Amino acid sequence: MKKLFLIMCVFAVPIMAMAQTKNEKEVFTFTITDYIVDASDSIKIVQVQLPVASITIDMGQMGLLKHNYTNSKDDTVKIAWGKCRLIKKDYYYFGLHLYNKINTPIKNDLLYTQINYPAKYKGRIYDLVRNAVYFEHVNGGFFYNFAEPLSLNEQKENSLIDSLVADIKFTGKEMLQQNDGQDQIVKGGIFNEKKLFAAMQTVTGSHVKSFIDYVIAFPQKYAGNTWKISETFATWMVGETPTVIKTSN
Repeated sequence: MKKLFLIMCVFAVPIMAMAQTKNEKEVFTFTITDYIVDASDSIKIVQVQLPVASITIDMGQMGLLKHNYTNSKDDTVKIAWGKCRLIKKDYYYFGLHLYNKINTPIKNDLLYTQINYPAKYKGRIYDLVRNAVYFEHVNGGFFYNFAEPLSLNEQKENSLIDSLVADIKFTGKEMLQQNDGQDQIVKGGIFNEKKLFAAMQTVTGSHVKSFIDYVIAFPQKYAGNTWKISETFATWMVGETPTVIKTSN
């Protein structure tokens, strides 16, 4: 009965672009749950959850679904488009029209839609959250969550980035002591010709900010997942620390 009710809430909608609107909505990325229901052979109902009661998706808001890069997909191709058709507490249900009936949604695929997120300071952590990119400690535990940007200012964000730096340094030190053969010489980039684990112990806040800026500029491979900051940062180091040019810090 529940599924039938949801299916009846879905009907055809015209194609509309997700353009910026006057109420300062911005596009955020959300992972869909494993609730994926057939409304027809070309329409799927998917579900997303917003963990903060004060932040909502409007009824009728457009959404675009793409594959999550880590879902064993070669690229983040578009899967479907549609509107939010039902809201039940913190769950939002989108009726989506498939671009190709063969290419269907799976759990953790990425729904892009617009919301009004009332952060006073929209810095790097805000942009990471906007792209559904989360970092955790080497031993587990999030550095920040979806609600974090609501309470951040520049000083608090810099303190949080200092925590990321500390975790990278700690991991480099621990890995060097293990001496398990994983250490290597970095070829290219900021840390060129330095041993990886020793170089990790020299990381600064500026280095981590450059890494975050790169992730924000090219979020496709990171979006919709939680990563250990030390591992992902080390991969960036080995990959010759690609950077982007920012006009301000």
